[in-house]
Amino acid sequence: MRSEDSDAKALLSPENRERFGIHYLGLSLILAWYYCLWFSPSMFSTLPITDDAVTFSWLSTLALTGFAFLATPFVFTKVHIYKQPVIMWVASAATCIATMAFGAFGTILSNLVFGFIVFPVIFAAGNAIMWVAWGELHAIRKSNFSLHKFSLSFGITMFIAMSVTTLLPHIASNIFVALLPLLSAMLYRKSNEKFRDKELPTLLPKATRAKTSRATFFISIAISITCVACYYNIAIIPIDQLLPDGMSYVAGIIGSAVVCLLLSLVQKLTKKEIATYRLLPWVVVACCAALGLYANGDPALYNVSFIITITLAGIFELFLVSYFGALSNKGHLAPVMAFAVSGAVVRLGFFFGDGWAIVYEHNPFLAEHFSTSTSIFFLCLLAMVLVPLLRQESAIIQLTKAPAASSEIEEVCNAAIEEFSLSKREGEILKYIARGYTIDNISKKLVISPYTTQTHVRHIYSKMNVHKRSELLDYINMHRSDA
Repeated sequence: MRSEDSDAKALLSPENRERFGIHYLGLSLILAWYYCLWFSPSMFSTLPITDDAVTFSWLSTLALTGFAFLATPFVFTKVHIYKQPVIMWVASAATCIATMAFGAFGTILSNLVFGFIVFPVIFAAGNAIMWVAWGELHAIRKSNFSLHKFSLSFGITMFIAMSVTTLLPHIASNIFVALLPLLSAMLYRKSNEKFRDKELPTLLPKATRAKTSRATFFISIAISITCVACYYNIAIIPIDQLLPDGMSYVAGIIGSAVVCLLLSLVQKLTKKEIATYRLLPWVVVACCAALGLYANGDPALYNVSFIITITLAGIFELFLVSYFGALSNKGHLAPVMAFAVSGAVVRLGFFFGDGWAIVYEHNPFLAEHFSTSTSIFFLCLLAMVLVPLLRQESAIIQLTKAPAASSEIEEVCNAAIEEFSLSKREGEILKYIARGYTIDNISKKLVISPYTTQTHVRHIYSKMNVHKRSELLDYINMHRSDA
């Protein structure tokens, strides 16, 4: 018995939790809840997953979730969830109860109030709050969003969750999916206890952050267009060409889990970390391939096209939050804003893509004459998107991965002096600290007492909202630590 206990403790040791990306499990559970809720046929007892009531409730939830994500940076400007964890508990409990009711009373989705307003509002608010709560916590712990660790956590979680939800009978799968947000909240509480007294990292100066704005804008637009095209393709393919009982949805989501596990395995075997930004163009290429299979017009290829795009839908958010999370860790974006944008881009992209296809489906003339040509249009548009996406890739990698050059450090120091209104003497001391000088070294250089130097250093800390030398050095080096 003692041996088993010691083995369990060893497995859950801080080293193993870090190595296997356990700290990403909370986010993975939220994603698993979301995709199991909408993509598992077992969740719907009296309605098929393709029923119009389910589709329109899904569309309402997508739109409201996207807007809820965009609202969170304004709602949580002064109130931080990691300091008020009860907000996380309320959001997860409300989401759990709504999920139970959603699955238990399938026919209620046909009711305008419940299907299009009540459930979507609760799901949207709960999802947004839980998402940005984890975003704040990961910023505090300086998670580097290693794709190897995040994809491993996501892949295992999604594979287990979707398999269990599909295999269990309706009532059991309903309870299982409803408990996922609560489990995420429990993990949040445990993690929050360690970091609750810490502060969010200080953002880099505006002049430094402006360098990433262009690249971030292009990547957001590119992924948003890809999401629209992806879900247009999912929604436009005729239902009778898919696997029966909604199993094409299950196959696609399990496919996304397998892709993530394979990606993690490749990185483990090659011992080479693959930057998220390098994979984004390949996601766009895969979406082009799926669109091409549908545009080919051969019904035998429709199911393959469908499963490819469902697989892509399952990993979009993983890739995008890895990208924005890395930028947040480096100080280029505020954590709440980073996670809000990552969620909104995907959800609103899905909404417009699905909505576009539904307009065609309910207008036979449009469906007959424009379905294929629209797929070709998206294919060409994505091919054009690849060019600016590839051009911005090197700039992003340089800013977030490469060691800071002396010229970059000097530039950051000058920007910080202006941003935080440091005095001339404080600016001089900041630059000496950036070069690795100690308090005594700085005192000798400036011919002042160590006490005076230390006083200036405290003023620098206060103005820049840092608390110790390591945090200041981390900031000066453009947040390149990989904690």
